[in-house]
Amino acid sequence: MKPDQEVKDEKEDVVTGDVIGDTAYSERFVLKLLLKFANLDTLKDEIQENTFEEDLCTLWDMTAERDVVLFLQKHDVLSLFNFAWPSIIESPRIIEILIGIIGNMCCQKEAAQALLKMDAFLTLLLEYTKSEDSLIIIQLLRLVNSSLFLADDSLIAIWIEIFIKIGYSSALYFILNNSSNKDLIITGLENFNTICSYCNTGQLRTRFFGHFVTSEAIEALATAFTEIAVNQKHSCGRDELERVFIISLQITLNLVGFDKSYEVFKDNKLDALKIISVVFTYYENKFVNQKEIDMDLVDIIDSTITLVKVLETSSICDHEQYFVQSYNMWVTLSSIDKTDSNGGSSFEIDDKEELQEFSKKMKASLSALIFNYIEKCSNENLLKAIDKIGKNYDDIFSLVEDESLSKAVSDRASNYRTRLKETENC
Repeated sequence: MKPDQEVKDEKEDVVTGDVIGDTAYSERFVLKLLLKFANLDTLKDEIQENTFEEDLCTLWDMTAERDVVLFLQKHDVLSLFNFAWPSIIESPRIIEILIGIIGNMCCQKEAAQALLKMDAFLTLLLEYTKSEDSLIIIQLLRLVNSSLFLADDSLIAIWIEIFIKIGYSSALYFILNNSSNKDLIITGLENFNTICSYCNTGQLRTRFFGHFVTSEAIEALATAFTEIAVNQKHSCGRDELERVFIISLQITLNLVGFDKSYEVFKDNKLDALKIISVVFTYYENKFVNQKEIDMDLVDIIDSTITLVKVLETSSICDHEQYFVQSYNMWVTLSSIDKTDSNGGSSFEIDDKEELQEFSKKMKASLSALIFNYIEKCSNENLLKAIDKIGKNYDDIFSLVEDESLSKAVSDRASNYRTRLKETENC
């Protein structure tokens, strides 16, 4: 009989030999599960078993670990899934799980690159963007996001060609235009933002423009944005809602960043204004009423300046869509300056210098946005705007750095302001 210590050591060797890398997961468990995909004669029966689905879900969780992904790669699991796919196409839940597993695997560069080499299989997967199953689409969009995040320009160029081949933009815009599923819409917006971030760069911009910059793009974006930010806002957490605001503006900026953008989106001005109005109403309340500093505000305002200039929205924009909100925030900033000079502030921030610097930047940006509106708005809205800002006009004027903008507004507003002063002096 072996000594107890030797028996114990042997058992530890067996356990250690069965684990995957530095994880506590079992190689034997994974290999046993993968063998089921290799046997097509029994696979259709296997997928009907609850234990099979449960084991796949366990594998899905396991693929969050890099060592597990490398182990699966070692056993060519992508080819195995491709081989078995015809046997699982009638099981949406299994498809969802497998795409989820592949999506997790694509968080590792080795797997993402391997999938990209499997043109036929990747094309098959991407066709599921046209599926009616929201859960499948969500996992597929996450797969794309993970893959693009790790890809260099040469690989992203391949992705764009595949997008073009399957009509990816049309499928994505259809999802954003027609879904009421909150998780799907938010995942779709994240996917759109990821595509803009990684595909709209350098030499890829021309291909991005040709496929993604269409009149349907901003319409779909505005529809999805409204569904989340207006219709379902009460079911969203604050961070989640603000994330939707930020990425929606980022997406729009990417879409309008081309010489021909105005020509493409000239009929989408109201869609863009819908997004801007909701965003500014939200942040006006947060800043003016709740007295909360949000460091993203300067970027939001600067982004909006770009959008209203490129799309020339001021001429059709009512003064209550973002002008009033901008001015109210400007006035609040002025009150911060006054209270700080007297030694106090209703805004909770420890670093007073940081608050002053933020206030300075934000006032300058708001002043520019206010003047961009006044320059091109209708005569009716011009009168309302000048009435609204009243005696603060000169202070706003002094903060606008664009001299041509200042002159244009000064020339346009001078006659009305003269009459206004005469009325005040009567």
